Amino acid sequence: MRTKSNRIRRVCVAACAAPLLVLTGAAAAGAAATVTVPAAAPRALQTSPGEVLQLVNAEREKAGCPALHENAQLTHAAKVFADDAAKNNLTTHTGSDGSTPQTRIKEAGYNAGPSGENMSWGKPDAKAVVDGWMGSGGHKGNIVNCSYTDAGTAVSGKYTVQLYAAPG
Repeated sequence: MRTKSNRIRRVCVAACAAPLLVLTGAAAAGAAATVTVPAAAPRALQTSPGEVLQLVNAEREKAGCPALHENAQLTHAAKVFADDAAKNNLTTHTGSDGSTPQTRIKEAGYNAGPSGENMSWGKPDAKAVVDGWMGSGGHKGNIVNCSYTDAGTAVSGKYTVQLYAAPG
């Protein structure tokens, strides 16, 4: 019995030591070698237009404002601009064609009185988008402007756009 135990112990020690010797030898032999680790693939944004509106409406409720209603015309205008921003890497509220939020709203067929636009890029999810807007005076001003009744929200690539308006 003792012989069998010793044999098992020797086999286990040899089996465990062999990989360590190989790794140690590889490390010593390749001390100057460079290991290339592939970069992680870019993480897809997890921003949902519906979730953005839900979070914006939660902020509006805290401020005593009524909830915004999703409007198809505003959503279309937001989508057109979000796509333009993604295609042309825009970082302002002016479209590649010179359009403004107000001209985009009008072109979508919405007859607006007061209106505004929030834009974000590179945020990983809806909460980060809305948190970023709430940390910016102008963007927060759009969110808690109780005169707005309608919204349109769109996501394209790394961009999130939300338009705000009330009928004129």
